[in-house]
Amino acid sequence: MAKYSSKKNWNEISERAKKLNEESTFIDIHNHMMFEFAIREALGENNIFDTHYAPKLRKGKINVIATSIGANSPCLCNLTDDLEFGCFEQLDMLRREEKISNTFKICTNTKEIENTMAENKIGILLAFEGSRALEGRFGEESLVMLRTFYELGLRVNCICGAARTAFADGMGEMVADAGLTTFGVKAIEEMNRLGMLIDLTHMNDRSFFDCLEVSSKPVIVSHIGTQKVCNNPNNLSDEKIRAIGKNGGVIGLEMVKTEIKYKSQETGEIVTFDDVIDHIDHISSLIGPEHVGIGLDFDNFDLIHNVHRAMCPFPGSIEGFYTGIPKGDHMLDDPNNLSEAYVIADYLVKRGYSDKDIKGILGENLMRVFKETIG
Repeated sequence: MAKYSSKKNWNEISERAKKLNEESTFIDIHNHMMFEFAIREALGENNIFDTHYAPKLRKGKINVIATSIGANSPCLCNLTDDLEFGCFEQLDMLRREEKISNTFKICTNTKEIENTMAENKIGILLAFEGSRALEGRFGEESLVMLRTFYELGLRVNCICGAARTAFADGMGEMVADAGLTTFGVKAIEEMNRLGMLIDLTHMNDRSFFDCLEVSSKPVIVSHIGTQKVCNNPNNLSDEKIRAIGKNGGVIGLEMVKTEIKYKSQETGEIVTFDDVIDHIDHISSLIGPEHVGIGLDFDNFDLIHNVHRAMCPFPGSIEGFYTGIPKGDHMLDDPNNLSEAYVIADYLVKRGYSDKDIKGILGENLMRVFKETIG
């Protein structure tokens, strides 16, 4: 299958790709618009989603997003180290905006997603990237916060970020080689019972496999690459990929360069979705394209440009780890923005994927998992 890397606008993509974009449910299972949304609200703006995000998502042909409203780090919790309050702030912003918006609806199940798309609105799933805000009172294994955020609409929960939580260990704790805690087992079982989708991104090996052993439902890895194609330690090994296939889950491919071509941000190498398809090809060869989805992890919005870490109480840090403040554009060169996401279908067409496979990758595979998890 031939590669290509020329940047295209809507008029230049193939007619088949245009048709697939119009017919598909396009889901971005890992979206970071709240980084910028919160800043725009602090600046006194109104109708923020309708003005800034709906037009980009519609142009990119994206119908559904799972957007992070909280996490393990201040940079994801409205720049406060009071993580629970930061999550509540962002949830409040989005709920207030929903009441006046003509373009989106927060969805809590598959039927609501389908009805929202039928109304020509964008479906939003509420997500966490890291679960520290769900830990509750120190030293007490209470699931009160998990159940409360579920009632408030949380439907996608990434258990770990970079470091250790009360539930499990992330990639930053590889030396300790600790996995899911007893509290973490209870949380996984409760998420299964409630109907909350489990996200295994950023987990160390032991935590990852522990979660798969405990969960009775399919899981996702929302934004990642493969180690076989790009030897970034954050990426998935073949063993992990096969385990997701056995679980019936879905792996979301992202548009962050360094998980696609290691250190390409530093070298300035051109990286496009064609390079992402190398990862998709590898996953497909192991477990089939029915286990592939899209989780773009886009955070390079106009007011952000990847400097959100610099604005944290501990500049340049995520969960206590000093990661630095990345320089340059860390997003793919094509697509480089959510408004350009429609080119993904064209890249997949050029690489020989069938219509069925492309529709699955763009969203139907994730919709299947939604039906089995959030209901």
